[in-house]
Amino acid sequence: MTVSSQLTPSTRTSVTPPPPAAAPALFDRLAPRLHRLGLGLLRVGLGGVFVWFGVLKAIGLSPAAQLVVDVMPFDTGGWFVPALGWAEIVLGAWLITGRAQALLLPALGGHLLGTFAVLLVTPRLAFDHANPLLLTMVGEFVVKNVVLLAAAVVLTTRRRTAG
Repeated sequence: MTVSSQLTPSTRTSVTPPPPAAAPALFDRLAPRLHRLGLGLLRVGLGGVFVWFGVLKAIGLSPAAQLVVDVMPFDTGGWFVPALGWAEIVLGAWLITGRAQALLLPALGGHLLGTFAVLLVTPRLAFDHANPLLLTMVGEFVVKNVVLLAAAVVLTTRRRTAG
């Protein structure tokens, strides 16, 4: 008589084959195209914002012109805001072209980081009751540049692929 503890398992094991790979879901098939489309929209959108804001400064109709003047540590005369506007137009057009991105990133980054001077130089304009958590409209206008800076980094550092 054989006791169950004396039974040895069969040396032959059955392996269940993996299920066949499911067809990619619609989103998975579209994702690469959507990603390319999104990068293009981001490039044109961010570049367009730079051109738009730059034109307003260049023609003297920017609502941010006085803020720019207030933050500068030197007398801006009547030339600085329009010159800044032209620089923004060039940066925006350059971004839209997608050319020489390694050179563009320091220029865009420097410009966008410069906007944070408002928080340091004129905090009364950026914060209510001297509380950095209570942003004024000017504070919100400046802080949103974190997103613009992140977009600039994404767009100017992405690898180009053939095709």
